[in-house]
Amino acid sequence: MKDLKKLKLAAHGLSVLYVEDNEALRNNAAKLLHKFFDTVDVACDGRVGLAMFKKKHYPIVISDIKMPNMDGMTLTAHIKKIRPDSKVIIMSAFDEKDYLLKAIELGIFRFLKKPVNLSELTDILYAAVLEIKNERDIKLFYTHLQSIFNYQSSMVMMLHDTKPILANQMFLDYFDIENIEDFRKKIGNIGTRFLEHDGFLYNHGEIDWFDVVQLNANKLFHIKIKNKEDKTRHFILKYQIIPEKAGHGILSFDDVTELNLLKLFDEKQVINDEKQTDSKAMFDLLEVIQRNSAKIEIHNYYKGLSITNDAVIAEIKDDSIVIKTSYLQQRAIQFEKKTLIISEALPHAIYCDEVVKIGFEKQTVELKSLRFTKTSPITRKTIRVEPEEKHSISLFLGENKFHGDVSVEDISLDAVKLKLNALPAGLEKGSEVILDIVLELDKRPLIINTKAVLIRKNESKRSFYLVFIFAKTKKSELIKYITKRQMAIIREFKGLQNG
Repeated sequence: MKDLKKLKLAAHGLSVLYVEDNEALRNNAAKLLHKFFDTVDVACDGRVGLAMFKKKHYPIVISDIKMPNMDGMTLTAHIKKIRPDSKVIIMSAFDEKDYLLKAIELGIFRFLKKPVNLSELTDILYAAVLEIKNERDIKLFYTHLQSIFNYQSSMVMMLHDTKPILANQMFLDYFDIENIEDFRKKIGNIGTRFLEHDGFLYNHGEIDWFDVVQLNANKLFHIKIKNKEDKTRHFILKYQIIPEKAGHGILSFDDVTELNLLKLFDEKQVINDEKQTDSKAMFDLLEVIQRNSAKIEIHNYYKGLSITNDAVIAEIKDDSIVIKTSYLQQRAIQFEKKTLIISEALPHAIYCDEVVKIGFEKQTVELKSLRFTKTSPITRKTIRVEPEEKHSISLFLGENKFHGDVSVEDISLDAVKLKLNALPAGLEKGSEVILDIVLELDKRPLIINTKAVLIRKNESKRSFYLVFIFAKTKKSELIKYITKRQMAIIREFKGLQNG
């Protein structure tokens, strides 16, 4: 080795034991080794060397092969039983195959032939020191990893199929068991402990929990499990497949009991809308989704056309969130000026009616005014489209025609939503009216004249929005209209992508 300084720097803090029955060689070697190692001890034979090793457990041992009382091979055998990772370097004036085979069998680090060349010795010592450092780094890494595994805030379990093979300390403490063997004996399949709850994951009917998580790796599921004190806790469950390890996966359990979300999933426990709009619980649940790097879905409408794309939560602020989604979805949000967040981890969709900022370069959208909503467009059973501007509508209540401004907001096979500048006198929920709507189909008028019943009305500062259910319509003609109108809207929206 040309640069002896590298060996000295790398060997800092390490000790070495030199075993040699020749006193002159022993003294010369000790002087040399002191140039590199902080601690150098010497022994005159194998027996003395072993006694010294039992006290200090040297990471590096250099030994002659033929010595009185105990030879180098016997010494190595004892050393490897005490400390298998010690690097033993054997020196010999002989080059016999029996020695070489025995050296390999014992796990000797290197075999040096006497007389030892200084350059060769320093090269071997440097290699030994680097291997020791590397092994220590690896051990430190895995010790730290084990510490994280055991004492992180979530329960973690490794499975081979459904068989538990490893669990962290928090998991063991939760079930009051000492080790994974106890868990296998007392419980076995963790899924048998999942409790029934609306919208939660548990075994029922033909549904097997493990089949579901395997097919939906990295998705989030809600579960309930009782702890050692027989108290029910609410968790977010995630299953991750271990790459290149067939049948193996990791289950993580994120305890969200303190968020008090159970009532949001059980209709019997939901008394009013205020209990669903618990802002703190909603943001805490969004943080769980972000922490697990789980995808969400963003849902919008463009003139009735459904636009849905995946997204991830990039940042959560005090009263807003920043999501990252596709350019297509950004344009849909820009047009509608609101959006819906959908996730299997959410009890209901989250409605956002305030768009703070759209960053097209970073593909981000900041959303504000978030709240849970039980009713949303994603529950629509039929397709609705916004008609072309050139349409007309007349509304008759009894024999009286409404003479105010009225237009069609959207129309489906079964219903229509109208926008009015005033509310006709006597029009209430359940009222029957006659609607005369004129649309355009294949450059000819499509006339819809039908009775309809008012099922919902909403009021804004300047307008009224009324939803009517049709009594009877020409559905075949309306199907053609809605289909063609939808295709026209798709073409229009694609044009917006470039502009």
